[in-house]
Amino acid sequence: MFKVRLFVILLDLLSRHPLLVRIFLKPVANAPFISRKLNVMFRAFMGSTAFEIHEVDVANGRISIGGVDEMLFGSEFIQILHEAFAEILDEKEKERVLYDIGFKACYYEGQEALNKGRWAPKTLVPLIYNSEIVDKVRSDPLMARFFQHVEGMVTRLILNEGGWGHLDFDFETRPMKVRLYNSQEARYLGPAEKPVCQFFTGFIAGHATSLLGERVEAREVGCAAMGEPFCTFEIDR
Repeated sequence: MFKVRLFVILLDLLSRHPLLVRIFLKPVANAPFISRKLNVMFRAFMGSTAFEIHEVDVANGRISIGGVDEMLFGSEFIQILHEAFAEILDEKEKERVLYDIGFKACYYEGQEALNKGRWAPKTLVPLIYNSEIVDKVRSDPLMARFFQHVEGMVTRLILNEGGWGHLDFDFETRPMKVRLYNSQEARYLGPAEKPVCQFFTGFIAGHATSLLGERVEAREVGCAAMGEPFCTFEIDR
């Protein structure tokens, strides 16, 4: 717990002094020889953006972050997925397939990040990615603060700076709730009479499953495509 306390103190300090981060720490985090030796988490907290952390292999046509290969595509791809599956599947089958694709894609990315060992220090990984984290967050203010920092950073790198929108987790509610602002699915598929973010619902379930170390399911209970200010999801363990 000493490491967690020290980590929280440091991150609280950095969050209160963004100018310090931008002027002094970000240049260090992006320095060629230093950046190769730092974990993704450290570079992010030192001010590096996802695009600065990504590694581009032009000769082989590859892009990765923390050793995890990625591909960039237009946001319209989500709309195309919905339209393509709607042509060959009924509505319920389409929703399930989109959910499964989102789940497996995000779960795979989370597991790859852990297996590559370049996202976070080995001493911190067991504290974050385990099935007891939710209970600890609900009972221990220090762990709640620690988790808030870590999850906020991961969300910023993968979602905010990945063009998916802005995501907020609330692990203290039962069931757990997640709010997504500016959903790409809702943007292309609205207006609608029911929630439309099947792909992202699976995405959230896959992320939470990887995070918690146990299978969870998610469902969308409110959607921006229906005129609400943001999309709301519930997660069941």
